[in-house]
Amino acid sequence: MESGILLHGVEVNGQVHYDFTVSLPVVRDTIEALRQTDEACGTTDGAAAGMYYKVAVMASALQSLGDIPKESITPDILLDGLSDDDFDLIDAQIDAIKKKRMGSNPKFKDIASPSSPSVDTDSAQNTSDQ
Repeated sequence: MESGILLHGVEVNGQVHYDFTVSLPVVRDTIEALRQTDEACGTTDGAAAGMYYKVAVMASALQSLGDIPKESITPDILLDGLSDDDFDLIDAQIDAIKKKRMGSNPKFKDIASPSSPSVDTDSAQNTSDQ
């Protein structure tokens, strides 16, 4: 789990909540977020549904948000109270959890750390883009 402090906070019932704790979203969170997205948007396709889905996954991954009970952290609470900047902060914490998990995988370390540099990927990409 990772913890953080929001810049703007989420206001619920006249109280602004800043502290949060988030965990790694798992497949059950994905399935529930897809269900909620389809229910709210009538589809899981399109930009609005895609954004709703991301917020629904985030709501599932949030283990705490100030004094708000876990079961009350819903996509609607976040949609109505979370700023773009705070969304990005929580999303960054979720990414940090993923990186830590990958970094603790001994098999991944062997694959991810070549012993010598091979090709400059930026140069290769720039050449293929032209």
